Amino acid sequence: MESSGQTRSERRAAARAERDRATAARARQRQRLWILGGVLVLAAVVVAIIAIAGGKDGTDKPALRAGETLPGQVESNARFAGIAQRGITLGNPRAPVTMVEFADLQCPYCRQYTESVMPTLVADYVRSGKVKMVFRNVTIIDQDSHLAAEMAAAAGLQNKLWEYIDIFYANQGEEHSGYITDAFLQRIGRAVRGLDVDRAMADRKLPKIQTQLQQAQAEMQLNGFTGTPAFLVGPTGGRLEAVQFNSFTPGPFKQAIDEALQHSGT
Repeated sequence: MESSGQTRSERRAAARAERDRATAARARQRQRLWILGGVLVLAAVVVAIIAIAGGKDGTDKPALRAGETLPGQVESNARFAGIAQRGITLGNPRAPVTMVEFADLQCPYCRQYTESVMPTLVADYVRSGKVKMVFRNVTIIDQDSHLAAEMAAAAGLQNKLWEYIDIFYANQGEEHSGYITDAFLQRIGRAVRGLDVDRAMADRKLPKIQTQLQQAQAEMQLNGFTGTPAFLVGPTGGRLEAVQFNSFTPGPFKQAIDEALQHSGT
């Protein structure tokens, strides 16, 4: 016989309290698992975003592996094979017509010209010795453009500037995205046949390269250009005129060159 009428009630109350504590504990455990799961999902999303961003601009990619090629690499090395180069100049130094290009390697319009027009001009005029091209690398976007220009100029010291800028444009990233790192510049350099990339990296800060880039900037301003790409064409040693164009098709450029060839007596 129980000692009092309260004993059974107390046991029932204690049992309910224990069940309530167990239920609350399980709820807290589920909540912790949900929170942990959310943290893991968020971490995975962050990692994926970083991986996508890295893959987009190429800054975290290693040097080219054996047998690997970059976009534009094969075409560029073939395009300029056998054509004389000296520093920033492409083609026969005695060509009757000179074409000067002012460009920023980050500029998407410069890329359009390089992809849509330049190959035709090289094939039709430069390879035949009628035109020599001069590349004036300027900075209008940000400091990363200057970093790219330094490396291109260093490639020019080995007479490989034109391949370098061509492959660079084929792998160009978004403006202001920070994709122009040493790793990216080296990766482009490895795609240029015959370029000593380590030497080019070491040469980038040479005074003569800085002077060359400063002169390009001054020459662009002197000619009244405010954007890129911009072009001058005329008889070699004579007056060069600005090329007027409203589309990145070979037509306007070929017309300007043909007129210059006529004036040169060729």
